[in-house]
Amino acid sequence: MVGRRAMTLLEVLLVLCLLLILASMAWPVLERPLANQRLRQAADVVRTAWTRARVEAMSSGCTYVFSHGLESDAYRVEELQSVEYVPETADEDYGEVGSPASHALPEGCRFVGGETRLDDRAAMAFGEDAPPEADADGTAWSDPILFYPDGTTSDATVVLENEYHRRIELSLRGLTGVATVGELYETEEVLP
Repeated sequence: MVGRRAMTLLEVLLVLCLLLILASMAWPVLERPLANQRLRQAADVVRTAWTRARVEAMSSGCTYVFSHGLESDAYRVEELQSVEYVPETADEDYGEVGSPASHALPEGCRFVGGETRLDDRAAMAFGEDAPPEADADGTAWSDPILFYPDGTTSDATVVLENEYHRRIELSLRGLTGVATVGELYETEEVLP
């Protein structure tokens, strides 16, 4: 009797099918931790944008504005040019001057809330005119978070959420410009 030295094509296909079935069963278990990691990454993206806006404001001597889309993944950082709130972008990474470029959070993450406490300097910067609340395409934007040339900022809190209704909160301390990221927490889905 001669020993068998190789597998047949049918055996190889059977093993591949079994591996595919096991992978498809394991994927839902792995998806939630991956979504939580994307949410943490989104928080780091926002914190980095805040730090960059603060550094740009201090190095250029101009005030910078951070705003985010309400219930969306879009955000933008712009230079505050005048009392009329005519934004210009920071540099080539933000798009061409005069045309604010929106950036996006990682997939599945979005801004769901936040609060900005505007001070007297913000009132002087905007005068009687508040920043635009919506773009021509209908994107509604948050109250601006201002980054001043002296290194101070607006006091602000921003809340991010993923598709599994897990949230993370970011806080910005106005006096020091320090951004902190909280822990992930579970939310209840609002029922009608």
